[in-house]
Amino acid sequence: MKMPVEIMVTNKKLNYRDMCVAGDIPEAHESTENYNGFMVINGEKLSLDYDEVFDDGITASTSVMLQNGIALISHRGEINTNLVFLPGDSCDCVCNNGYRTMNLRVNTQSLKSNIGPLGGKLKIDYTIEIMGNVAEKNSICVSVCPSDSAS
Repeated sequence: MKMPVEIMVTNKKLNYRDMCVAGDIPEAHESTENYNGFMVINGEKLSLDYDEVFDDGITASTSVMLQNGIALISHRGEINTNLVFLPGDSCDCVCNNGYRTMNLRVNTQSLKSNIGPLGGKLKIDYTIEIMGNVAEKNSICVSVCPSDSAS
């Protein structure tokens, strides 16, 4: 079943590369964006699909897929990423900016989801390692509610 939904995405990011440059504890960056999209439920699988437009005009199509306590977030645009989140575990993932592919390790500290046909939330706390070094400590919260229409 495919249904229109309203999606609010809150990202909190602590960039450890800033600490290496400045020598201080980096400041956390938080952003919240609202989107219209679609939810598809097919048995045990649930997916959210929406289009993002960034401040610099770059666009990306994003899919959030949930199944059996595992989440996959894919961005398709100028930069392509596939991030896999397994609670309490690590996954090797890929980021491609069109010029080169970078291997990332995603370490999922926690993943909680209660998203269903009436909406709900997905919350993931995780770190990203690049070449064995922690580059970012992140938290993402995706809130979903039914909508009368979506673009």
